Amino acid sequence: MQSRLAIGFRAAAASGVVALVVLGGTSTSSATDVAAAAPVGNDISFPQCGTSFPAGQAFGIVGVNDGVPGTLNPCLGPSSSYPSYTVSELYWAVTTSTGSAAQPKASAYVNTSDPGNMSNGAVESGWPTSGATPYGTCTTTKVDTSSGPATVGQDSQACAWEFGHQEAARDTSWLRAAAQSINRQSPPLSIPTTPRAYPWWLDVETTNTWQQQPAGQAMNVAVLQGFVVGLRAGGAPSVGIYAPPNQWLAITGGTSSSTTTLGGLSTWIPGAGNVTGAQALCASSSFTGGSLALAQFPSGSFDGDVSCARPTVTHSSVTDIFGRTADATAAAEFTRAFPFAKRSCPATRAAVIASTQEYQDALSSQFLAADLTTGTLLTPTTSLPSVTAATLREEGITTVYLVGGPLAITTAVANAIANLTAYECGGVSPTAGKVAVHRIYGQTQYATAMEVAEYVGAAGQRAFPGAYATTDAASGTGKYNDTKGTGTAAPFIPLEPTAILASGVEFQDAQAASVVSYRTKLPLLLTPSTELSTTAVTAIQQLGVKQVILMGGTLAITDTVEQALVEKTGVSVLRVAGQDYTDTARELARFEAANATEGLGWTPGHRIAVARGNGFTDGLCGAVLDNPNNAATGPPGSARPLLLTEKPTLVGNYLTTFLEVTGHTGLDSTTSKTIRALTVLGGPLALSTAEISAMQTDLSH
Repeated sequence: MQSRLAIGFRAAAASGVVALVVLGGTSTSSATDVAAAAPVGNDISFPQCGTSFPAGQAFGIVGVNDGVPGTLNPCLGPSSSYPSYTVSELYWAVTTSTGSAAQPKASAYVNTSDPGNMSNGAVESGWPTSGATPYGTCTTTKVDTSSGPATVGQDSQACAWEFGHQEAARDTSWLRAAAQSINRQSPPLSIPTTPRAYPWWLDVETTNTWQQQPAGQAMNVAVLQGFVVGLRAGGAPSVGIYAPPNQWLAITGGTSSSTTTLGGLSTWIPGAGNVTGAQALCASSSFTGGSLALAQFPSGSFDGDVSCARPTVTHSSVTDIFGRTADATAAAEFTRAFPFAKRSCPATRAAVIASTQEYQDALSSQFLAADLTTGTLLTPTTSLPSVTAATLREEGITTVYLVGGPLAITTAVANAIANLTAYECGGVSPTAGKVAVHRIYGQTQYATAMEVAEYVGAAGQRAFPGAYATTDAASGTGKYNDTKGTGTAAPFIPLEPTAILASGVEFQDAQAASVVSYRTKLPLLLTPSTELSTTAVTAIQQLGVKQVILMGGTLAITDTVEQALVEKTGVSVLRVAGQDYTDTARELARFEAANATEGLGWTPGHRIAVARGNGFTDGLCGAVLDNPNNAATGPPGSARPLLLTEKPTLVGNYLTTFLEVTGHTGLDSTTSKTIRALTVLGGPLALSTAEISAMQTDLSH
């Protein structure tokens, strides 16, 4: 790794350089050394622009920056200085690497630093002045500069975190733009344009500016945490740390597996004199508490890298999908299911939009989204967020269905959407018109759910007569009922039009069931807990529904409501319920995966989704990840249950037990349905690094 400026550490009042020992020797490797080790890759960046690149590498890792954050490597993609794609380092990594089982062909790394709000008496131009962060709000302060008084962002952990987050967003946008520029060459090329196609690394070295002392190290850690969260929000499938261990200690003060966001990240360390030394270096301990993935060594005039793949690591894989806001998380989930860069936009050119203010409309909208083979995006009540507008453009959306009335989504927002220019898939070429807008709503959340169901006009048919069997110890009815709540006997004709009924007062049961609504095209209707919704009755009658999946125990929907439902509509009722919302989600997952006539027969593709159970924003639109028409969301034909934690810092006993069992014997006690991977909906504030690690351990138990 090479940085452009050897600036060193920055103190609050003075600057200085801390000398650190470099690990290992400095001798170059011989051809015999290199031939003896495989797989071996190379990392290159701006110093190699305009020169010959390495050849025969198993993998390539490319620097995004020109040495320091906020600068662009001029040969990452085609540029005015290097216009040909053939001298693009990203093109080199993707198209000339041979690949290996241990490392993907191409990865990216970004330079990091913590310049603070001022340097040498001048304001740092890239330092933020606002932003909500895990450390509170980044705000401004007054300072004296060599040019006079100025208003700058505070030299605080909050602003430091925001700095890292902003730089990460810029880095992912630069990689996307570089790839798109390569693909615009003639004849057309095709390399991945989405940041999620490349593992990412943070280059953390003392040659760039960092702050000193414990307070400064805390700022440095905040910067790096912001980088990690920003890269993940931009789509990075993984983030690791490149650093000499002693420099990492000097910059951060040391981190462990319990350090928020940084703990447990994969590491890549330099210091070996040759390839043999790099292989020996792979036996070192990781300074983050994670796995040691790569070791670097000098290879002729380039940096060489040895994969330290450790087959003994048994933790399950984790995919994080989230954004900084509820709107951005919904957009990340949408684009994950429909990766527009691969021209996999919704075929119907439609999208559904609901309000972020409440959960009911977004959850009941999943039935409509499934019918349109699209997903749901979010907007605040009074203003259209830029991330939602950008997603409409990139996904080639020409028609939007607003779910919710003017109190949920104002007319001003509807007009703002209607004034958007419609684009073709990919967001580059505009169509001839604007985005068409349709609104579906009722006077209450219950009426809106009815209107959505009736707009679609047909409920999916399902048969699971064996699910009605047995009575639990509390005299509750049904195979997936862990409470004393009642249901009915199975329908006389097994295959019947089916609907879901959940509480409109609490979100958890409806959120877990939203993936069933989407995947199996069953209307998701809502009712108060203690009084049957008349609109739910109307929808059931209008759609000819004969079977209802009732979500939750008697605290969610009382027996009185269940009995009134049977009396008014004559439906058969299967109650799916647990002792709390995490248990209900677990019982629903059992039902989803059960074979034959006892459940929905889902094959989860060895993966489940998890969201926090004490906040609705992250999982509102996650059902789109079960888009059955796009293999990018999982193996074709697979469907993933949505499980809930108790809260961000507590998995909960029911989910823990579920993970331990399904990680060993599989869902529905079927080894082919063993769960080995997690899709986490929400960032580190929604589910902590420690809890994610605990869930991985539970699966590997």
